[in-house]
Amino acid sequence: MERLSIATICFSGTVGGLELATLRRGAELKARGHHVVAILPDSAALAEQAARLGLQYLTLTPALHYADPFAAARLRRIFERESTQLVLVARTRDLSTAMLAAGHDRAVVLYQQMQSGLDKRDWFHDRVYRRLDGCITITRLGRDDLERHTVLAPEKITTIPYPIDARHFSSQRIDRSSARRAYGVADDAFVVGIVGGFNPGKGQLELLEAIEIAAQRSPVFARSVSAILVGIREADDSAYVHRLEELRASLRFAGRIGFFPFANDTRLAYRAMDVFVLASHCETFGMVLQEAMAMGTPVIGTDCAGVPEIIRDGTTGVLVRPRDPAELADAILYLFADATLRERLASRARESVIERYDPERHYEAFESALFAALERRRGMTLRIRRDTAR
Repeated sequence: MERLSIATICFSGTVGGLELATLRRGAELKARGHHVVAILPDSAALAEQAARLGLQYLTLTPALHYADPFAAARLRRIFERESTQLVLVARTRDLSTAMLAAGHDRAVVLYQQMQSGLDKRDWFHDRVYRRLDGCITITRLGRDDLERHTVLAPEKITTIPYPIDARHFSSQRIDRSSARRAYGVADDAFVVGIVGGFNPGKGQLELLEAIEIAAQRSPVFARSVSAILVGIREADDSAYVHRLEELRASLRFAGRIGFFPFANDTRLAYRAMDVFVLASHCETFGMVLQEAMAMGTPVIGTDCAGVPEIIRDGTTGVLVRPRDPAELADAILYLFADATLRERLASRARESVIERYDPERHYEAFESALFAALERRRGMTLRIRRDTAR
């Protein structure tokens, strides 16, 4: 198989699911024998993650969100030095700058991990999406969004969900009592948890409100519950964090609610939980759901965007309406009351993850999509050269 020279571009300054997934795909491609260089903004947090994954990285911070000619000129020099054949772009806003740098010869592929729902069939976006050689989406909903709102040809779109290594994310690898000690919760507590950056869209506020509602409805739950909220980062919304702290202080079991920083290894957190909650207002995919399910932790997720593609309601988890603390409280109490149900959901969830998100199948499909995009670009370049020679 041909060895590719790939540049991955992610000009986001934060460290979240999108950024981590893009870096992980780069590391996986490197492990499969390809040359990969990550182009990142001047962000110590992202550089740290790239280095942790063993990725070569270079820094470049565009001054403009779209079609930055100076950033494109620097990118072009990097592409020439690295003999780049294919550019993998993590955000749509970075496409135009990447395309200016790529010219006619290099393939450009969008790794579409977010969905906007916005119509993008204006003159500017038409040119961008017609130039794309390929697009990899992580959900069927993302594919539908592109087909409905852009001029991108359907044959250029491939849907490949995030993979999950169920051997790594396994409850057998981590002692439950040790995990609970790490988060300061008692062995006999009923632990509800969430993992994600502290911003309003992730739903930590609704989770705390739901726990309070559940505690009002059930004195037994009120005596048993502890909560761990993992994922605080320096870049998070400070006003929102302050609001969460105020709400926590007002609760009668405030001492049993812990806020914890972002963690590279989230397995300890999932192992400490009796129930994992994804309370996002809108979540394109929900990598943390996959991780919790692989760890054998029962899950509750909001019925929005790509989450129903992961959770089969009543079979591998429970779905609730977004921004509805009362319904979330019902779901928490439903699982609290039935240990057998929790065990059944957790077992089926892990089986589902192993069956649907196998890493090796993912890597092969991802690699094939890149090769297909490169062949399209080579064909297009040949036609351009023939037309120019006439």
